[in-house]
Amino acid sequence: MGAPEEYELTVNDSKEVWWATTKEYDLEIDGQNITVRIAENPKGTEFFEWDAESGFSEADTDDGLMAVVYEAWTNGELE
Repeated sequence: MGAPEEYELTVNDSKEVWWATTKEYDLEIDGQNITVRIAENPKGTEFFEWDAESGFSEADTDDGLMAVVYEAWTNGELE
């Protein structure tokens, strides 16, 4: 049994109740290549860095190349 050929539909309300996105970037920073993922959802943002031996792992954004990645992301430079 399918939908009737004719019907009336009214959307009374629509809202997004959850979202999540992960973007992957291949970057070159001062001649060094780095692959990172930035995962965002309503509860926060997490940064991951690629390592050939262990894969992606959560990254510390307080110093080094990941501090540059964090600053660039914060400033909207990674769009």
